[in-house]
Amino acid sequence: MTRKFWFRTFRNLLFRNRPYFAHLALTHVCNLRCRFCHIPEERLKEQDTGGMKRVIDRLDRMGIAVLSISGGEPLLRPDFAALINYAADKKLYVKITSNGTMSRGKYAELLASRVSEIAISLDGVRGNQLPYAHVGPKVLDSIAFLNDNLPPGKNLTLNITVSQANCDQVDDIVAYCTREFPGARLWLNPVVVGQGKLRVLTQLKVNPDFLRRVESPALLTPGFYKQGCEDYYRSETYDWGCLAGELFFDIKPNGDFWICQDYAAQTPLNILDEDFERKYRQADFSQRRACSGCTYSCYWITQRSFEPHTWPGMAGLWWKCHTRPGEACRQTAGKYGWAPGFLHFCASRVLAIRRSPLRVIKPEVGA
Repeated sequence: MTRKFWFRTFRNLLFRNRPYFAHLALTHVCNLRCRFCHIPEERLKEQDTGGMKRVIDRLDRMGIAVLSISGGEPLLRPDFAALINYAADKKLYVKITSNGTMSRGKYAELLASRVSEIAISLDGVRGNQLPYAHVGPKVLDSIAFLNDNLPPGKNLTLNITVSQANCDQVDDIVAYCTREFPGARLWLNPVVVGQGKLRVLTQLKVNPDFLRRVESPALLTPGFYKQGCEDYYRSETYDWGCLAGELFFDIKPNGDFWICQDYAAQTPLNILDEDFERKYRQADFSQRRACSGCTYSCYWITQRSFEPHTWPGMAGLWWKCHTRPGEACRQTAGKYGWAPGFLHFCASRVLAIRRSPLRVIKPEVGA
């Protein structure tokens, strides 16, 4: 993480509503037809490489610290790595989400890029439901390749959305991923329902009791997120003080500005408009108050992370992201406390940097 990232993070501790996190959809094109996803139905003209770079320039000027690249399937764009590297050159924290079905060559190219975090969507570990869900041997093979070749300094996260369709499989999914993919971290997301572009109106809420029942050293879910999911489950309308449009927002492939992945801005905005900054400062985002609420972890955790009562949980989240289950520094922390464990962690990372040669993952031709 860069000095710019930390500076903007500390800035948001003082000025909570400043732009911090942005989703950027490179494309709405996808090779899957997931039952719960409506994104591919909305075909938008995509900005070319130059246009996407101008979008990233504008996002950087707005002051974001985290750029989350999504789709559609973003790896379908031949310039995905170039755009990742361009954003990384801006000293942004860059993450990307893929459906796990791209070629090994694409994932090798992704590993060789300057992305900080790779997320793969996963709905199950048994059978084959492709192309209608993130379940199948192809997805597991891709995760295994990423797990086995993950360079130091990159994180691999498996995003597991839990719905009525797979809530009885959670224990099996977590146990399998913990065993087979020790380099990955797991995030359990109870499905968000109701009105919204990424929601399915007929979908039912799922009881989040599995968040407290299922255990694994690879699970990232902090206690304050578990409590938030329980509050959402019990509430018809869940008001969590959402700052959509300000602290976080979405940019579509054509540059359109949405306050989140579910709702467009009340007054149409496009980030590439010459007058965008003035229009953005004057924009009214009060429509978010009419939303029934959500627990999308990308937004919810980002906003809550600036509230002091969540900092112990965020520290635990950071620790799990940057250490491996069974690692010596974790054992030190468990035996002697967090301070000796953290010192052990720092020493081990310094030694690893000094001893390890630069590792390059070369894309496989024709893979």
